[in-house]
Amino acid sequence: MRLATLFALAALLMPALASAHPHMRISQQVRVIAKDGKYTHVEIEWKFDPGASEDEIPAIDEDKDGKFSPEEIRLLVQDMMPGLDKAGYMSWLNTGGKDFRPSGPPTFAARIDNPATYKPADWNHSEGHRDGMPMPANKRTELPAKGLKDGPRNLVYVMRFTLPEPVKAFSITTYDPDDFMRFEVDKTRIPAGCRLAKHPTYKSEFIPGQPVFADTVTCKLP
Repeated sequence: MRLATLFALAALLMPALASAHPHMRISQQVRVIAKDGKYTHVEIEWKFDPGASEDEIPAIDEDKDGKFSPEEIRLLVQDMMPGLDKAGYMSWLNTGGKDFRPSGPPTFAARIDNPATYKPADWNHSEGHRDGMPMPANKRTELPAKGLKDGPRNLVYVMRFTLPEPVKAFSITTYDPDDFMRFEVDKTRIPAGCRLAKHPTYKSEFIPGQPVFADTVTCKLP
């Protein structure tokens, strides 16, 4: 099942998922492109957790050679980009005024990291559950027990957006309000001139009263 379909299913399943923890974790790296002392583009890289990656990679890698061909990426863009565009790429930008969605389509690339370069630690599945019961086995995020020939892998998307105009400063926040997908910025790879913080209002809240505030990267040139 490709992510375009997954977005649609997520919307349908939200009532059932309201009390569940994230079903997909994504490590985001932010990169910046500047020219003549101003930012012109922002690039985000998404690394999907190994469990989610193994759900997606086989549907994309149709010839099963362990890498994406130009044709496979073309078909992925055809299937997935309309859903991502409709969802605003799960991101908000700010260049000094009101927040706005990135304008698409971005420059897009995809690859498989094998072996995986992102393997999130498991978390307390009973955290946030008022009855203290553990998360059901089918909702947990352990790595899949089968289907991995060489160990865990990551599906990786790279999207580069053109800013509306060259600017000295901007911020980007990526998050899913329903917490079906949990985006976490890679703290070890923040660009020079940028800082990572929690957004004051954007949050995922799968359990009322227990919000998870979104990561925001703010960049500023001298």
